[in-house]
Amino acid sequence: MNIKEYIYRKTQNGEWHRYVTSPRTYLFLELLSGLWCLGKLNRHSKASLLFGTRLLRQAYQGARPVVWTNVYTPPELIWAWGGIPFMPEAAAAVAANLGWSTYFLKVAEGAWYSTDLCSFHRCALGMAMERLLPRPDLILASSHLCDGAVKFLEAAGRLYGCPYFLLPVPYRDTPQARSWLAGEIRALQRELKTLLPARPKEAARVFANVNATRRHMVAVNELRKNVPAPWRGSEALTLVILFLNGLGTAEALSFYRELERVLSRRVRKKTPVVPEQKRRLLWLHFKPFYANPLLDLLEIGHQSVIAFEEVSYVFWEEIPPDAYAEGIAAKMLANPLWGPGEKRVNLVLRLVRDYHAQGVIHFSHWGCRQSTGAAALLRAALNKEGIPFLDLDGDCIDPRNFMEGQTVTRVESFLEMV
Repeated sequence: MNIKEYIYRKTQNGEWHRYVTSPRTYLFLELLSGLWCLGKLNRHSKASLLFGTRLLRQAYQGARPVVWTNVYTPPELIWAWGGIPFMPEAAAAVAANLGWSTYFLKVAEGAWYSTDLCSFHRCALGMAMERLLPRPDLILASSHLCDGAVKFLEAAGRLYGCPYFLLPVPYRDTPQARSWLAGEIRALQRELKTLLPARPKEAARVFANVNATRRHMVAVNELRKNVPAPWRGSEALTLVILFLNGLGTAEALSFYRELERVLSRRVRKKTPVVPEQKRRLLWLHFKPFYANPLLDLLEIGHQSVIAFEEVSYVFWEEIPPDAYAEGIAAKMLANPLWGPGEKRVNLVLRLVRDYHAQGVIHFSHWGCRQSTGAAALLRAALNKEGIPFLDLDGDCIDPRNFMEGQTVTRVESFLEMV
């Protein structure tokens, strides 16, 4: 029995709060993942698991102020300011992986939240309404990349009666925009000083971890250019949550350091992660996090390895610890998913070349206007280059929106073109 099965069995009696909100549960899982799984998990996966259990234990304990935030708001900023960044969207992905998302989606829908809304936010809202998520001491959202997240977090602030702050991000990346945003970050830090116990030494340690982790991430991405591919995209898309929530922590540094070591060995020994690799694909956006056959069908059934995914691209430079507001501002504005659509198109064309991709799949998550809105631009640009493109409709969190037969047919037709 693995950890996922253990959690599932323990919660089947309906006593959600007793198990899910107890810090002892996560302390037990920390110990279990370090001992019981020894030899069954590789070191980088274990680092990811330890990070998740530690974060939840500390959040439910209230050891430090819990700061709810949205994906792509830099978590290192909150770690440096003495808080625990908690992303409800990531919690929704975990719930989907455990098979719980449908229940929480129904809770939100029962409160008249429309099914047209992004299921990441609907699932997280259902979890919040059940009081299963760590209670936020404050909520900090940034206006990029997702309008839905900003509104969801504002509603969550009213639900919990806690302070809500919004960091506005300029649309275009210019020197003036970077300077203005850095000023907003410094002003926000001053405003949050009474809520977050920021310590200069802690900030220096966090950003040292960020820069060291970045170097390993860049090395990992270079290794993934190798043919045959040394890492499965399906695993990368699952573990990307660590990068989104954990950047700046010791666990994230350990994860990417160990991953670089593993991939280096595979490349050196010419050991492909999938024995037969007939095609190399580039994956855009996230994946469905609930149990489904899609990625195994691609990578194992049809030997079409996902060589890379856009969410793993390192788009920012090292952040100077003594001027981190400027570094964070530059990072936020450099995000290729923010700003004019040409930024994303240019990145995708570059990734196709760098990773020798023979086809591109865009997973169009239901309710995500930000990502799916660029699909037409991507199709036009890739068609011009003669690269097959599949705009695959689906849902990352809601298994009720996964049509297996239709999806398999579309994927197989696409692979024939590739």
